[in-house]
Amino acid sequence: MAPGTETAALPPYKASEAEPIYPTQMQPVYPSPTQLYQTPPAVPTVNVVVEQPKAVVSEGYRDWKDGLCDCGNNCGNCILTTLFYPCVECHMYKRYGECCCTPLVVPMAGMVLSVKHRSRHRIVGSVAGDCCTFLCCGPCALCRLYRDMVFVEAIKGSLQ
Repeated sequence: MAPGTETAALPPYKASEAEPIYPTQMQPVYPSPTQLYQTPPAVPTVNVVVEQPKAVVSEGYRDWKDGLCDCGNNCGNCILTTLFYPCVECHMYKRYGECCCTPLVVPMAGMVLSVKHRSRHRIVGSVAGDCCTFLCCGPCALCRLYRDMVFVEAIKGSLQ
């Protein structure tokens, strides 16, 4: 070494005694998803059946008054519908306050009236079900619709 540039002698470096000059950076510790969303321990519960389950029907909806093949409940209407189907359809449209000529120009007019009647008087069913019923057995479906119309008129006084 050059004179005047003397430095204090440093002790020999030992790796085992070395401490870091800078503190190590700490990464934040986040809880794992399983720690965040732990389910509480299962507690056994006892269900007491107070009442037997009932058929699930939406509140306020009802079934048709009669079944599809209950034409014997009104034989006169059954015979008239079978023999004079278009005339009975026209009569039913008129009772609903619609143009009585509608069934003469609208195909599947009975089904259209059935959908209207079902929705207005909250009867369980669907448009597809009405369509299939009128395609397979139009006279029986029209008789059932007529019997239900008479039933509603007797209870409410009108179809409106």
